[in-house]
Amino acid sequence: MINKVIAIDGPAGVGKSALGKRLANHFGYTFLSTGQMYRILGLKVLAQKIDPKDYEKVVAVALKIDWDFKPNKNNVLEIYADGKKVGSEIFSEEVGGVASKVSSNKDARRVITNKQRELCKKKNIVMEGRDIGTVVCPEAEVKIFLDASAEERAKRRFKQLKEDGKSADFEKILESVCARDRRDTQRTVAPLRQAEDCIYIDTTNINLEQVEQKVLEIIEKNDR
Repeated sequence: MINKVIAIDGPAGVGKSALGKRLANHFGYTFLSTGQMYRILGLKVLAQKIDPKDYEKVVAVALKIDWDFKPNKNNVLEIYADGKKVGSEIFSEEVGGVASKVSSNKDARRVITNKQRELCKKKNIVMEGRDIGTVVCPEAEVKIFLDASAEERAKRRFKQLKEDGKSADFEKILESVCARDRRDTQRTVAPLRQAEDCIYIDTTNINLEQVEQKVLEIIEKNDR
């Protein structure tokens, strides 16, 4: 395969990370989930008790973060912020909500986007997020957009929380999913949208293996 970047975009809960890791393993690329970078920013904003809507303070936090990326044995890029490896604390619902809000900050987003672009230039990489194929790396030869109904994504999140032994309210999860979709698609800076030349796949009624097979068939067909 000639291209060095595979871009995967889509809303929360469609399986972008799971697919990305499989594709990275298949092609021998590294993998990065860019959403973790916004979650790290959200965590730092939360820890400093900064209002996510305070534009200047959020930008100041973003500018101060010292980023580092190290591949683990599975070629997944583990993120270090200010010398500390990112842990499970960034995956709480509270941090996710703040991350979604600070990601609308144009200048904070530019700081993170520039860091992601640096990685695209240095590595053969599978990168997933909301704006990889449209903003971060529009020159990527393979652009994938995964989608699924809000109800299906809420069911997946509900099931995941239950399996982890955590309390879960389906209606609240669905409400959160819909609210996040609105923020992602309606923000003025780098909104979630499909690239014109993307591979669109609705994952509502198909499993991960079927999604991967479909993507690989399309990539191999285009490479002929």
